[in-house]
Amino acid sequence: MSSRFPIPVDPSMEALPATSRIRQIFPEDLFPNGSYAPLPYGRVRYWILGPEDGPKVVLIHGISTPGVTWKRIAPYLAEQGFRVLVYDLYGKGYSEAPKTTYDATFFVVQLALLLQYIRWDAAHIVGFSMGGGVAAAFAASLPHLLAGKTVFIASAGLLDHIRAPNPATRVPIPEYRELRDLQASDLPGYRRALQSCFEDGPIRGLEAAFDQVATVAVGPDRKSLQVLVVHGTDDEIVPREEADKIKARVPQAEVMTVEGAAHDLVLRDGHWQIVAEALVKFLK
Repeated sequence: MSSRFPIPVDPSMEALPATSRIRQIFPEDLFPNGSYAPLPYGRVRYWILGPEDGPKVVLIHGISTPGVTWKRIAPYLAEQGFRVLVYDLYGKGYSEAPKTTYDATFFVVQLALLLQYIRWDAAHIVGFSMGGGVAAAFAASLPHLLAGKTVFIASAGLLDHIRAPNPATRVPIPEYRELRDLQASDLPGYRRALQSCFEDGPIRGLEAAFDQVATVAVGPDRKSLQVLVVHGTDDEIVPREEADKIKARVPQAEVMTVEGAAHDLVLRDGHWQIVAEALVKFLK
């Protein structure tokens, strides 16, 4: 049943039985301290990990796989002393699917309202794949909410050619192929939201946002935003050249390449550890 106020939404995984296969793959309590934020565009599922006094970090997932994307990196960062926010973007996982356009500004507003809801004044922002596009748009639009550092992992935002994955051959995160497929079959708004992400979303056309990221000044000292770009050499979904395109627009960015890593570098054993250690070193 869709809710209609203040905007019509389709339900999330929250509405499905706890015994359903999709919720076994991605349990509602996968991370500790999970809750829902009742925001204007629909309910948003979020989790907060790590010590209350740790440096605050937001992790933004990509276009199809929800917050479970961070099931290895988020606990690692928490163990290293960071206060970590993981959440599901609208239209994925346990966040509802409002009937609207899924463009960069829409996702920026979602995160801004969520930060207000949990009373975080500022945070470091880490975006993966489409989440990198969200991170760029967020940093460019709302620099007063930045703690000083932003990370783009296998980041979209400047793609020339959109490659919608062929399910038979190219799966962005193979470990969660079934979860992606079950979202499409079990969540009434998922396909609509995903289609809008491909057509309108923060996977391309963000040249102005990345240009703005290069000039952002944060904090009372008005320091330049520190930027790290992480990319795998064997990424077939968001090619390695995308990291160079970000570097060309954000000259201060440090670029780190993960040899042999595909698009699932935040989850695949042997690669996620490299990414996690780089995050700790950069965000400390």
